[in-house]
Amino acid sequence: MHQGYLQGAAVFTVLIALSAGAGCTGNGNEASIPSLTPAPPPVLPPSTSSLLDMQKNLASGITLSLPTCLPDGFFFTNGMAGLTSGTDPADGTYWLTYTRGQDEMVSLSEQSRNSTTCEDGPEYRPAGSAKILSQRPGASELTWARPGWCFTLSSTLSRKEMEAIAESVQPVPYHEGVIPPFEYQPPAHPLTGNFTVNRSAVDQGITITAETLRCEPEGCTAEVRLGISSPPAFSAPPEITVAPVSPDPHAEWRVDGGRPLLIMSGKGGYRPEGATTLTFWNIEPLPAGSRELTASFSRVRGISGQWLIHIPLNQSPADERMPFDHPVGSP
Repeated sequence: MHQGYLQGAAVFTVLIALSAGAGCTGNGNEASIPSLTPAPPPVLPPSTSSLLDMQKNLASGITLSLPTCLPDGFFFTNGMAGLTSGTDPADGTYWLTYTRGQDEMVSLSEQSRNSTTCEDGPEYRPAGSAKILSQRPGASELTWARPGWCFTLSSTLSRKEMEAIAESVQPVPYHEGVIPPFEYQPPAHPLTGNFTVNRSAVDQGITITAETLRCEPEGCTAEVRLGISSPPAFSAPPEITVAPVSPDPHAEWRVDGGRPLLIMSGKGGYRPEGATTLTFWNIEPLPAGSRELTASFSRVRGISGQWLIHIPLNQSPADERMPFDHPVGSP
């Protein structure tokens, strides 16, 4: 039961009251008060990128309800749990987030009806409506209820697709070693090596260059240079360092014409370098034998365009290690 990870959504705070014993003194005799042992906090899964781990770490009696039908290319990317009030995990909220590429997402939240109220029947709220709960721009919401729980599905997909996903949501108990629906699985034989690329595309007067690619079993990192500067957001006194403006690049990565690749968490970001900005993209590991990686950029710093870069993977890897130090933000 979870998700609705609404990107940027408010995180529920867990408040746990702990009792403490105090001694008092009278007539020279100290009153003895037995110490109280605080109840252990509830077992709640932290933010995680593994749906199987989230299931495994749930409190006893809690079973996640998961989408069992999603459009091609969607994978689970993040899960969280929190308590609305009290210490009973059955009164909490569980969030799940699935993404396809960089911009498409499906998030599901499940909240106990002990801590909130909701209508049984489904209600659809299109993006931009006054009652929208999601904080993600362009996302619509679909809400419904089942015995004990209120559900909110938030997505950039169409209403028809969201309704199909909602109909597929059902309890999926944890079983040791059983992979839950839409849990990402890396290739059995990943591509490894360092590649010198140096391929560019030009549009709207801006050049985007894929310079290098490093692939390891855990994932691949591409260094991409954007032909735009990233100056500080505003002028500041010399003793104050101001973060550079994010280049906000949007891109879709595919290998051999397949589905959009996952953008992985971890080390990444961007670094200003004069009139250009070096960005670091962490994508899922590629299968050994992959022939071509394609990067399709659609927006840079609010400027829309079409920058298509083909990266051959059948070349011999370069011997040198790729530089990768001190990125300052997320692409």
